[in-house]
Amino acid sequence: MDHSRKKHFFGTTLNGFSQSMTLRGVGFMFHAGNWFPAADVYETASAIIVCIDISGMEPESLAVMVEESQVTVSGRRGYEPQDQVANIHQLEIERGFFERSISLPKMVDVSRVVSESRNGFLLITLPLRRSTGKIRITVG
Repeated sequence: MDHSRKKHFFGTTLNGFSQSMTLRGVGFMFHAGNWFPAADVYETASAIIVCIDISGMEPESLAVMVEESQVTVSGRRGYEPQDQVANIHQLEIERGFFERSISLPKMVDVSRVVSESRNGFLLITLPLRRSTGKIRITVG
């Protein structure tokens, strides 16, 4: 979110927090996927690996949907304001709901996909679909 939009959302404060943050929740400001976490996509000899930055998110709160040529990850990064905060001087960490779809460079075998959370990253291993070659089909 650019600084002018953040200034708009945080223009009016209530006990040091913006009214929109306090009364409507952070999800209001970053709703419907206004942000998405950084992702890397790379390929090994046998799989495509998608690595997504999920720092600050519980892995159980994420949803991963895999198709043969696309992976979609959605979730929510929350915010728990501290009672002692009088003013916010800098706000750069994106929060709220996100949904990110990534097109895959090759077809994958969706039945063998695995994922794990490691050190603040979601690692999704998508095995490449095995080529079956040509087959002859008899018309009967």
